[in-house]
Amino acid sequence: MFDSFPPPDRSRHEEVPSDWPFLLARADPPVDGDLCSTRRSDVVVATRDGGWEEAVVWAWTWNDNGHPVRWRCQVELGGHVSWYVHDSHLIRPVEGC
Repeated sequence: MFDSFPPPDRSRHEEVPSDWPFLLARADPPVDGDLCSTRRSDVVVATRDGGWEEAVVWAWTWNDNGHPVRWRCQVELGGHVSWYVHDSHLIRPVEGC
């Protein structure tokens, strides 16, 4: 179902088309020294038309110096791999749907 194996480099952060149909907010990729988890998660992502699209989260990172913690995740979706702000209303685990 998903194209990437092994997981993409965590610095991978591709541009997405202007007509991107997903509601995700882009985030900066991690930089050297940032904590990063590379546990794969199968998810669904909210679309602008009210539907859901299957995707995979390849990596997670967070700000270790601030409160509240702000999660970011590297998502492979629609043929692109990019970093997004994690929002549990827009990104849901497959088993939770």
